[in-house]
Order: sequence, then structure tokens, then C-alpha cells
Amino acid sequence: MSVFISYRRNDLNIALSIHSRLKVAGIDTYIDLLDSESQSTDDITSVITKNISSSTHLIAVLSSQTTFSWWVPFEIGEATILGRRIASYNTGLSNPPEYLSKWPQMNSMSHMDYFIDEYKNDRRNSLLESATVSRESRSSGDTFAKSFSVIQANADRFHNSLKHKISRGY
Repeated sequence: MSVFISYRRNDLNIALSIHSRLKVAGIDTYIDLLDSESQSTDDITSVITKNISSSTHLIAVLSSQTTFSWWVPFEIGEATILGRRIASYNTGLSNPPEYLSKWPQMNSMSHMDYFIDEYKNDRRNSLLESATVSRESRSSGDTFAKSFSVIQANADRFHNSLKHKISRGY
């Protein structure tokens, strides 16, 4: 399980702060600047898609500069299609697009602590449920549909729980 960090270049320092905070908590991250493949390819779209596919979570850094980005919305869309857990970290985008309200919206490092707690809970739950899906799929031909429905249910639980913690302040 890893976290894909989506950001606009102007927000690199914030993205790196999030990356560092997650690393200290023992969570693997993907940030394109630290990936030599993303720096040397002619097919950045494939590299991004591959890395979102291999991540379980995505944090999108939002600022007033994000409105000029094509990549951040693309990355959020890819993560959505794949049933990934998504959260935004808002650093000054006064009117985020309405579609972002579907997912938790963080705006402080204390919210990152809630994210880390939920990530770790999610990891434990996912390990238990992947064993259940594996057992059930042996007795059913509908493996993909069952697997995706469990992935989506896990993502929804993660989103709701993190939103609740952020709104309560603990």
C-alpha cells in the first residue's frame, strides 16, 4: 500500500512536506520528482497511470495554482476509476471544485495525522478483507466484480471515517 501525491510544481514544497510526514510514519509514497522514470520518459501519462494503479491512496495538494493544472484533475480521475482512497490537502484554494467534496479535505498537518491513522486502519482491514475475497472468489466465477466491490467499500469506509475525524477535530 502506498500513497500517490498529486501536486502542481508550484506546490512542490507542500508535497514534499506531506511526503516526509508519511515517510516518518512508515508509509510508502510516490512523488514524481523522486522517480527517475517520470523525469526521463516521453510517455508521462503511462508512468502516472502505472503509479496510481500501484498505489492504494492519493493525496491531491490544492492551492490557487491547482486551477491551472491539467495533471492534478487527471490523477484524481484515474484514482477514482481505480477505486483508490482519495483526500485533498488544501493550502489556499478558496473555492475547490464541488466534485472534491466527495472526499476528505485536509488543510493542516494535524489532519495528516488523522490520514495516517485511517491509512493504518485501512491497511489492517484490507488485509482481512482480501483473505475473504480470495476465499469467496474460489467458489464464484464473479471474481472481478466481488473484488472491485470490496475495494470500493473499503474506499468509502476510509473516506467517511477520515471526513468524520476531520470534522470532529480528533
